[in-house]
Amino acid sequence: MRKAIMTFVALALAAVPSFAQKPRYSNSVSVFVSDLSFTSNASGSSFDSDFGAALEHMFSDRFSAELSVTSQRIDRYATTYTVGGLPATITSSDRVYPIDAGVSYHFFTQSRWKPYLGVGAHYVSDSVRGTSPVGNYRFSRRSTDAEVSGGVTYQFNPRLGLRLDAKQILGGSGDFGANAKLKGSVGLSLRF
Repeated sequence: MRKAIMTFVALALAAVPSFAQKPRYSNSVSVFVSDLSFTSNASGSSFDSDFGAALEHMFSDRFSAELSVTSQRIDRYATTYTVGGLPATITSSDRVYPIDAGVSYHFFTQSRWKPYLGVGAHYVSDSVRGTSPVGNYRFSRRSTDAEVSGGVTYQFNPRLGLRLDAKQILGGSGDFGANAKLKGSVGLSLRF
């Protein structure tokens, strides 16, 4: 699967430059947060989110390619049965690092709002390790799915922007704990 992703990214980076001239600032780095959540109950309040970074290259005013990595928290639930027959559920949290590679079309506007739509690939790998009465174990699961994305960047100036983004995974791996079908994010983008 890594070979397929690398081929997709290489083709995107090789094919798109023929469309037009490069913009003034052709590269950008973005940092973002996604899946913001705030919970409050009798035991207190908590704030949680995932976070990540992206590198984008503009081939023209309209076409770009992007590679992003997210640090994403997933919760795991395991139910075991004791000698007495009563089930016990154990909850644990872990982090996975999904990788997204895609190409986007940017709509031309005369305002500071810069909308875009894109397509790409989403890859995630997850491993569970543990110990049981019969020995150590490790389960790995990998998923590669197509995705569509869209969003808008508000440019404060030609170099700095506020980016609002959503990605929708297409395919059958949405039941994977790290592969929620729809992800939204907000972040800052710096062009250079």
